[in-house]
Amino acid sequence: MTYPPAETCTGPREARPRVAVLMGPSAGSQYVFSRLAAEVDLVAVVKQQRPRREVLRAVFRRGKKLRRGYWLDRLLLGAYTKLRLKRQALACAEYCEVRAASSFESDCAVRRVESINDPAVIDVLQKTQPELVVVLGTSIIKEPVLAAAPCFVNLHAGVTPMYRGAHGQFWAVLNRDFGNVGVTLHFVDKGIDTGAIVKQCRFAFDPAVDNLLTLLAKSSVTGAKLILDWIHDNRTNFRASPTLTPPGPSQLHYSPGLSDYRRFEQLARDLLSPPSRKAA
Repeated sequence: MTYPPAETCTGPREARPRVAVLMGPSAGSQYVFSRLAAEVDLVAVVKQQRPRREVLRAVFRRGKKLRRGYWLDRLLLGAYTKLRLKRQALACAEYCEVRAASSFESDCAVRRVESINDPAVIDVLQKTQPELVVVLGTSIIKEPVLAAAPCFVNLHAGVTPMYRGAHGQFWAVLNRDFGNVGVTLHFVDKGIDTGAIVKQCRFAFDPAVDNLLTLLAKSSVTGAKLILDWIHDNRTNFRASPTLTPPGPSQLHYSPGLSDYRRFEQLARDLLSPPSRKAA
């Protein structure tokens, strides 16, 4: 699948929007960051890298709330991803495109923090005074950081409000909700993907190619174009951007485990070769 190039923010560098990026460590975040760096005046970059022990504790705590064995299910999917899904994903053009951006480095120095709510983040934003802060895959941003700049937008891998939280495209596929596999750009508030929606885009699920990693890669490639087009269209006043109110219930989703992914694989097989109906 190919996508047309995004409209560019033309003109001298000083006329481009002043943008800061708050990002997580994922390959998808790195890809979108690389696309932004070529089109805006990048004034600050903060990369969050949570300690592994903290991530594991969070998985364990969440597991106690969701279901028995959730933490182990998550760890098993992580191993399965490394052993099998990465190799399978090489058949997807978007996945290869995202991987190619892994070594990208911008001219703007990267500030690394363990918490996106570190006071150092507030200090960076106050000193650089961006017009817009783009959020890519961080943990929840609290009010003191949100007060440090006039406008925050988040690129979410899922169609909100139905697929808030983690891996929205995966859950849409698993629910056979194929018309809501996509990405959302929304303003950031103190909730989890609950901010006002400014732009959305859907893309097709391909059961012959797509897995957990390719869906994320397609979200990144689609999302990069989405956000660059939005920046181009709303350059004069980001906060005045029109918002959308799509139908559907608001639902929060969490990262899947291996048992969830097995159901995803079975669904893909059924779509490719529908099981024959038993004779009555």
